[in-house]
Amino acid sequence: MGACGSIKPAAPEITVEENYEIPKAAASYIKIPIKINLKPYFDATEKGIDKILRGEETTCSGVSMKYLFKRDPIEFKGVGQKLQFEVDGEYSLWLNYCPACSDLFSSQPYCLTTRIYASCGVGESMRKMHVGYETKIGVTRNYKLKSSTDLREIKALSPCKITVFSYDATDRLEKEVKIALEALEKDIDKEISAVDLRPEMEKTWNLMSEASNLEGYGFLELNPQSIALDEITYKGDTAYFNALLTAHPKIVSQKSVTVNKGLPNLSSYKEHDGFDITTDIFTQYDSLSAILTRNIGGKRMDVKGKEIIFDSVQIFGANNKKLHIKINFSGSKKGIFYLTGTPVFAADSQFISFPDLEFDVESKSALLKGAKWFFDKKVTTLLREQTEIDLSPYIETLKKELNKNLSMELDKGVHMTGKVNAISIRLIQPRSDALHIRIHSLGKLSIKLD
Repeated sequence: MGACGSIKPAAPEITVEENYEIPKAAASYIKIPIKINLKPYFDATEKGIDKILRGEETTCSGVSMKYLFKRDPIEFKGVGQKLQFEVDGEYSLWLNYCPACSDLFSSQPYCLTTRIYASCGVGESMRKMHVGYETKIGVTRNYKLKSSTDLREIKALSPCKITVFSYDATDRLEKEVKIALEALEKDIDKEISAVDLRPEMEKTWNLMSEASNLEGYGFLELNPQSIALDEITYKGDTAYFNALLTAHPKIVSQKSVTVNKGLPNLSSYKEHDGFDITTDIFTQYDSLSAILTRNIGGKRMDVKGKEIIFDSVQIFGANNKKLHIKINFSGSKKGIFYLTGTPVFAADSQFISFPDLEFDVESKSALLKGAKWFFDKKVTTLLREQTEIDLSPYIETLKKELNKNLSMELDKGVHMTGKVNAISIRLIQPRSDALHIRIHSLGKLSIKLD
């Protein structure tokens, strides 16, 4: 007991050894719809494909032909899970005709008459042709695109009819050009397979691995572990797909020293909707002390003609799953005393209470000597009532803060939007230096990469 009649019991002993093992949390799933503009990749693919095709078929008797096909830029158009390549072009056609050939008196066949020559699109405007391809694109485990391209349409828009020997070369031309265009399928697939999504996905992964400042609520660390992608769908030149992250998120009062393990190869995709996150929060006791001070500070009560004024309240620390609470008081007596109690959390009501709250041993001894009247049921009843905390308002504030931080530009050209739909506390456990809170949240998250 201190001088001038003040009550100053010895502080309770705080044991720093922890025998508390954090219960293992189920993996959290974050489904992120991602939108990528593929035009830069399509432009690179377009540049890598031949713009001029040449071919010929020569025979002694009958019609021989030679062609030149010049294509316009390829127009890529996404339709569902496939890409369609529309290609317009122009062609020139050279033909010659021999009614009959003979190899008599010669090692090579020769035309028995004068050959008849004709052409289409030579010395005049080139004739029009339309070509259409279709490809299905997937992503390999190391983020390279893979495709399977098929020629789906070839049509000479300007027929080539030779009147001098009554011959329609259109069908023959389409068949010949088709052979060359089908060979081009491999070139298209080769160019597409050179597209590497890893840099874009690595940027996203690194951003998701960084801690987010929750402005007064600590730092959110997602700790992503794996990533999977579902099938790509297309609209125009934009690709849409879902990335599924597994993570072990937590909220800490100070940034952890974490090492980004780097973007892993893709895992197998299993459907999950939105995000389903279990987050561990390790918060210092300052915030809880402030809440208790708001609840108790300034309260007055009369006990057997003596006045007690409760001033500031501080969580002093924890030991053996119990919290120690330090209360400064004034009135008929002044000083400090310590309470000890086990926090009990009601998940259904989101309330925390201390039903076994009582004076600790040293405080009892000091009060018995200097203020025996302090021991009244009214005191412990009031303190138990006032240390009940409805956490719902704080959860709503945290929800608003999370929502504010889920919609932002993560980096140049990387925009994230998200919304927490529901959030609740699942577990509260005192530790010697911090309070462990486990929360569960459901919501939506999306990322757009320009």
